Amino acid sequence: MDNPIYDFPIDKVLEALGSRMESKDMYFSPMRDERTASIHVDRVKNVWYDHGLAVGGTNVDLVMMARNCSKEDAKKFIRSLSPNLEASVQESRLEREKIGRTESKLEIREVKPVWSYYIRKYAESRKIPEDLLQRYCREVIVRNKERGQNFNYIGFENNNGGFAMKAPSGFKYTNKAGITTIDTSGERSVKPSSESVAVFEGFFDFLSWMVMQNTKTPTCDIVVLNSVTNLDRALDYLKAHKSVIAFTDRDDAGRLCMERMKSLLPGKEVKDMSELYKNHKDLNEMLVASRGYGCSMSHGK
Repeated sequence: MDNPIYDFPIDKVLEALGSRMESKDMYFSPMRDERTASIHVDRVKNVWYDHGLAVGGTNVDLVMMARNCSKEDAKKFIRSLSPNLEASVQESRLEREKIGRTESKLEIREVKPVWSYYIRKYAESRKIPEDLLQRYCREVIVRNKERGQNFNYIGFENNNGGFAMKAPSGFKYTNKAGITTIDTSGERSVKPSSESVAVFEGFFDFLSWMVMQNTKTPTCDIVVLNSVTNLDRALDYLKAHKSVIAFTDRDDAGRLCMERMKSLLPGKEVKDMSELYKNHKDLNEMLVASRGYGCSMSHGK
């Protein structure tokens, strides 16, 4: 970003907020008391991710959450941490470039139709039918160069050409952040094709909704955030629709995302659909727990 404030080191911001470092990249959250550190810091990208809340972002986002303040007040707080902000930021940029050259451990080696038996069985355990899996997902092989090992993921492509990936072990990985927008023909498109748009945090929830709708193509436009931190990336697309139907998770991160969505879309009808799965964390958890939706090789419209 052009504003040097966003390049001020995340770890120094955490320290200023009273956070302690547990290990090289893990910090205790300044938002709550905890015994195990839950905040992961990516020093190369200068961003953070809170595994407890499933939310993350920039140093400014961190201060806003920790101090419950506005964006401008958060920037003032960061500016106050260094008498010479520009010099501190330049030093930080050089250090991050150095780290980046030595810590690029993961790389995508191959993208192909979902083939591996255990990947398909994992999708089946989440009650996602084979035909939906093959239509909207890919199998992505990622190599850990440091360990010399390959790992297979279910990958969901975003508008930037990157992939949101999940493994049966629960491990998540994204090689290039971005949202995914899908039109009513079932194709990725940035051009709206309906008056309403449905918003999902992750691709398993989107696919679960498709199962419940008993269709292969969406009945309205779709935005899959792939992370609640990508909400700002979706704003222009959301504003192009008359109404927004949101299926966010029933946790702190999901509720915060819903609140931000409503505040960032004034005058727009934003419907919170989470009451439909009030006894579950998200849409996919409800699908897995239900008896009315099965997983079959053929899934008609």
